[in-house]
Amino acid sequence: MKSTLTALLVSIPSLLLAQPDTLWIPTSGAVVPHAVVYEPVRPDPQYKRIGKFTADTSKVAVSMDYKRGHASGVYRAYYPDGRPLIFAVYGWDSPHGDWTEYDVAGAISLKGQYRSGLRDGTWAFKKDGIVGQYKKGLKHGKWKYFQGEIPVRTEKYKKDKLKRTRTLGPR
Repeated sequence: MKSTLTALLVSIPSLLLAQPDTLWIPTSGAVVPHAVVYEPVRPDPQYKRIGKFTADTSKVAVSMDYKRGHASGVYRAYYPDGRPLIFAVYGWDSPHGDWTEYDVAGAISLKGQYRSGLRDGTWAFKKDGIVGQYKKGLKHGKWKYFQGEIPVRTEKYKKDKLKRTRTLGPR
């Protein structure tokens, strides 16, 4: 299962010119594109690169730590009203560390970790009621499906292939 925000890709251009991009934001049950423009990449050893909403350039859409011209460090994306949308950690141009997404009410909707740009470890898709394991970007291990707080199904994966499904009865 993919979160609606998992499709969110805020590219980190390596060109030296300001680049337009799109930040996909969940709004009233739909995911809406918002145009973002970034300041140019600088040759500085370390700095914070800022992307602003093109509809209102006084509002920050994205902030990203850069080191020697590469995205490396804390990445933050925001809703147009300034609330947090994503908190992530990058390592040399790809996600490498924590990844957290927030819903419109400010609650965590997705949480997991990346290693070298691939999902790795436990991921919780809270809106969908799913908790599962990834290994090198592939489903690997136990996946649990919930209705509210009650587990209703488990699945076992090995290298992205479903090996077993178990439906859980009432307790």
